[in-house]
Amino acid sequence: MALLIELVDDLGYFAMFIFSWLIFIGLPLPNEAAAAFSGVLTEWRGYSPSLAFTSTYMGIISSGTFGYGVGRLAKVRVLSKMETSKSQRLFRKAQSWLKKYGPIGISFSYFIPGVRLVMPYIAGASGISFRTFMMAAYPAAFIWCMIYFQIGRLFPSTFTLIIENLSIAIAAAAGAVMFIMIGYLYYRKRRRSSRSIVKGGE
Repeated sequence: MALLIELVDDLGYFAMFIFSWLIFIGLPLPNEAAAAFSGVLTEWRGYSPSLAFTSTYMGIISSGTFGYGVGRLAKVRVLSKMETSKSQRLFRKAQSWLKKYGPIGISFSYFIPGVRLVMPYIAGASGISFRTFMMAAYPAAFIWCMIYFQIGRLFPSTFTLIIENLSIAIAAAAGAVMFIMIGYLYYRKRRRSSRSIVKGGE
């Protein structure tokens, strides 16, 4: 965290924006820790919560949008590279989610560690429109970011221990909600089909 504090001392709110980009240059900083640490800084250093959150959120969605853009432009290269990378398992998981659940899979990927990082690339390479990606990703990123940002604000001294355990719980809850939503949409589709058959018979 010493590096993050140094960045904030030098760059202020802009540092909170680039926290989410540090993983792209090889620094092992989970997005959960980055979002929570921005919240911590509002308590320890007196930064404005609204400006700190906005900076962090913009960093999250801009890095995701960058991934989408790379996937959209590179397509086959991105897919082939991920299939042979260390992220192969995450890549296949994200690809499976997108194929099965579409935009809903993009939304819930933000609550699954690792999958959140590769999903934008997969979405772009799969040809999903930017509007669809934006509508699925940005609201989910807002909720995800708010959760961890508030954890940092409420528990500045113990946030690292909390997010380690909370990530698993949030992932499980997100998965449960996703399956409930899928089941509900499937039920509605079957119900409409049944009504159409009945009307056709009349």
